[in-house]
Amino acid sequence: MPGFTKDYRGPQRPHTSPASRYDDPRGGRASALERNILRYRAVEVTLYLFYADRVTDFMMSNVYPRAKKAPDAPFWEPLEEERLTNLLSRVLLDAETRKLVSVEDAEGLQQALASEYSRGRKMKQAFGYAIKIGMFSQAEANELQTLMSYRNDIAHRIHHVMSDVTRTSWNIDSLSFKAPAYKAEALDRLRRYNKTLDRRAEGKLITYLSMDRIVFELAEQVYENELERLDATIRKLVEVEAERSRAIKAEMDLRGTELVGDLAPGFPPNRRPGQTFRDDYIPPTGHLTARGGEICYRLFDLGKSPVAVAYLMHITLRSAERRRKGWLRAGGLDRTRAEVQRYDMGNGRRMAREA
Repeated sequence: MPGFTKDYRGPQRPHTSPASRYDDPRGGRASALERNILRYRAVEVTLYLFYADRVTDFMMSNVYPRAKKAPDAPFWEPLEEERLTNLLSRVLLDAETRKLVSVEDAEGLQQALASEYSRGRKMKQAFGYAIKIGMFSQAEANELQTLMSYRNDIAHRIHHVMSDVTRTSWNIDSLSFKAPAYKAEALDRLRRYNKTLDRRAEGKLITYLSMDRIVFELAEQVYENELERLDATIRKLVEVEAERSRAIKAEMDLRGTELVGDLAPGFPPNRRPGQTFRDDYIPPTGHLTARGGEICYRLFDLGKSPVAVAYLMHITLRSAERRRKGWLRAGGLDRTRAEVQRYDMGNGRRMAREA
């Protein structure tokens, strides 16, 4: 039952207007789909923290005491952690040889590396012994280490886990450089390991009964049921959003209408440009010009909905709804159309106004 993520692949979408911080005409008002995805993740991370702590408690209570008594117990080192430790040691040695750092700084950094290396030493020793007695394979131990690292993202960097559920243009731009920390299938994988811990230890270890699972039993049952309910709700809302998207795309097709070329909704003269006052540049406000307002009204003449107009004109949904009210006050389909300045698409020069 993996979670859902928002996908921002493909060409960058335009902002709703030059002055807007959102890429969606609805602005910062979350949709039902987004609200339920965030609810799903809130429940998901609660279960994840419990399962991750249960793995840690099982390894420290049942496996580590046996590993400490075994003098020949191997010391497990995660592959990625081992690679980074060796890389940092080589970089530090090279910097010291080339006199880029002082001897005192080099010793201080070496001590910091040693302290970082010794952190979690008991857990590594427990995993090494678990691999030796056949509880886990090397690949399974590395996978569990990755899952436990994700637990640290949840506990200390929850904003990165939720970062893909957004509408702010800055955050969307940053996602093209740094992927969100959210791992959709991590809970399913960690849950499977939790269910098999006792079976894996059969005939290899004498395990102690933990009351944690009993204490959390009702909450776990409620949360697991809530995940199933939210999963079904989200799947239905995904279909609703897909249908909404198809309907909007169909409305945005202006082929066969007059609103193409220099009358297209996105034509630059339809909105106020930036201005220069002395040495200061004043950026565009995103407001429509009188010409842009008329183009907006002509979209309503064609029967376009406010949301389609918002996407076509790159304005907010609220602005499009206000424009529609103005269109109705002007008479709607019976209004007198205003003349607009025409432009030559070849050279960009102004032409005569409409007749």
